[in-house]
Amino acid sequence: MVEETIRTVRETEKQAQEIVDNARLESERTIKAAKERSEALREEILGKAYAEAAAEAEKAQQAGAETERRAKAECEEETAKLKTSAGEKEKEAVEMVISLLA
Repeated sequence: MVEETIRTVRETEKQAQEIVDNARLESERTIKAAKERSEALREEILGKAYAEAAAEAEKAQQAGAETERRAKAECEEETAKLKTSAGEKEKEAVEMVISLLA
């Protein structure tokens, strides 16, 4: 009877050790899977953030180019007005000099 009790205790200890070992393996697998999922989510989030940042940078670049284009057009228009005005003033000055000489 004592031998059977000892054998039962040993079997129970063996089963308990197997349960602990299995739990450790399952825990390691779960942690590994969680790390892999975490890394995948991290990459996904970073990818989206980089894509959004790139899109915003592209929008800003386009807006800047449009602003620059408008500013150049306004500058050219103002330059043309000044040239026209200068030409008219030059014509007036020439006419005045001619009238003074005549």
